[in-house]
Amino acid sequence: MSGSEEDMKKQTEAILRKLSAEEQEILWKVIKAERDKLYMKKPIGINEDIEKAITEIIK
Repeated sequence: MSGSEEDMKKQTEAILRKLSAEEQEILWKVIKAERDKLYMKKPIGINEDIEKAITEIIK
């Protein structure tokens, strides 16, 4: 890994550590929704899945 890649990795990790519990939960639900649709060329319903994940947590 080059120096700039390592710096970027460290910056990303620092940002992720600063997320609140609610923000972390939203992030993981969005990642899961995206992973569930990776096999699709056009991931039908992904926007609705992400919206649902966010609204479940915000309520």
